[in-house]
Amino acid sequence: MEQANFDYILASEGRAFCPECEFLKSRCLCDTLKNVANKIHLIVLQHPSESKHPLNTVRIMKKSFREMTVMTGEDFTSDLKLNTILCNTDNECALLYPGSDSKVLDKNYERHKLTHLILIDGTWRKAKKIFMLSKNLQTLPSLKLAPTEHSDYRIRKSPNESALSTLEATVEALHFLEPELNTASATTSFQKMIDLQIKKMGREVYQTNYLDKKKE
Repeated sequence: MEQANFDYILASEGRAFCPECEFLKSRCLCDTLKNVANKIHLIVLQHPSESKHPLNTVRIMKKSFREMTVMTGEDFTSDLKLNTILCNTDNECALLYPGSDSKVLDKNYERHKLTHLILIDGTWRKAKKIFMLSKNLQTLPSLKLAPTEHSDYRIRKSPNESALSTLEATVEALHFLEPELNTASATTSFQKMIDLQIKKMGREVYQTNYLDKKKE
């Protein structure tokens, strides 16, 4: 039902996209997007269904972070591109995933060693499926966040209040890994995308389908 609402909105606007930010012209983010010169290379393993979602936050990340690669699929066990990165002895890779053995990422983490941060982009169920299918991910050192604030991803359902969008998780992780990095523009673009979507759907629809649902 949620995806159907989005498809209707997009169809009614004629799908006129901005050639720069690649969002609908009526919801252009160009005035907020800036280049973020991250040093740690971000690798996003994206579930195929997420790549088609019009409000997926990786779309903003691709326009924001300089060092970033997106790979689409479900099972990355035999993915040549990913395995080449993982097998390179010059690389220090870690997976951002809240597993039982994951180390909490905080100010005490030895950030100077890390060269690549791997993130899984999908709903919690789909992200878990990618992790369980991809045997090469299960051997990596894993990190998890202990967010102090709730997600601002108000226009998508989440399994719990502490769940973050991929963009929010990335910004939170880089806060510890590259504390000197200014990621404010990525967050601003994310917030603008949400505000424009709420404005388009109307306050009543937002109240009924999102705010009221959180109270149930």
